[in-house]
Amino acid sequence: MMPDTQRHRFAERGWLVIDLPEPAAITAVRDRLCGHLRATALPGLQQLEAYHTRVADEAQHVAVLHDLCRFYWREALGTALISSHLGFFQQFVGLDLHVQKYPYLRAVRSGCSGDAAVLHRDTYYGSSPYEIAVLIPFTDLPPESALRVLSGSHVEPDTVYPWAAGDGRGVTPGSPRHQLRYPYAPKLLDPALLTRAEPVPLRVGQALLFSLSLVHGAGTNAGHSTRFSADIRVVNSLAPIAWSHSVHPDYYEPLCTSVVSEQAHRPRRPMPGAAEDSCAARRGVGVPDQRRCRRQRGSLGSVASPLPR
Repeated sequence: MMPDTQRHRFAERGWLVIDLPEPAAITAVRDRLCGHLRATALPGLQQLEAYHTRVADEAQHVAVLHDLCRFYWREALGTALISSHLGFFQQFVGLDLHVQKYPYLRAVRSGCSGDAAVLHRDTYYGSSPYEIAVLIPFTDLPPESALRVLSGSHVEPDTVYPWAAGDGRGVTPGSPRHQLRYPYAPKLLDPALLTRAEPVPLRVGQALLFSLSLVHGAGTNAGHSTRFSADIRVVNSLAPIAWSHSVHPDYYEPLCTSVVSEQAHRPRRPMPGAAEDSCAARRGVGVPDQRRCRRQRGSLGSVASPLPR
């Protein structure tokens, strides 16, 4: 059972740090990512922290990271991370869950200002407070490398955080940069907010959960190593959200279903002979009208499910 202190902390601040019960699942994914980089673009890479020392420029960074993301998506490693901690997320979000099909993989190089997202609110881009982000680090994140959050901002109105249109730096919808979560039409908040935002240091084996209405961002990684992390969205399957996003129409996929929802999905079968007897009684003859019965059987044969597929 999730402690009441965690519930209260998340509700009040809009974010929560947890110790994951299966840290071996995190290191296993980390080792697979590093192994893929070693076998493809970055031979000789010994650890993800040294990624920035092996990537020459922005173009190579985007190409290498996009290839790594395709491997990450193809192998469903993000889903595996959430599935390995399913019991917790069922308590935290619900028994009916969808998970992001193409979760984000972050590689924020030391000293590179364009790698990390500036302060923003995901609800300004079509997300919903019903969705949560699960940030799982593959490298330790000291305060100088960590994500920053503005506690309590998740319940404040949009008027408190006005935005200005920014430069998309040549990002186009559906492009590799867009798939890596570079916005093509960024909505920039006041940079002065960064002084009020607090860093959330993490170590491998922990996770940061936050509401998508929380103001958060990273700015430049001032540490001495690359910050590698997974950013995975999880949502209750019954939540009233937009299930398709511009970057991927199949943004979410089912993760688990409660017993009640599973039975609700099952087609409803009519009682044997019920449709024919009803048609015959209405016409007053022994031979039913086949056209009307086909139409009636069609209306009885299934029940539309309210759950997203």
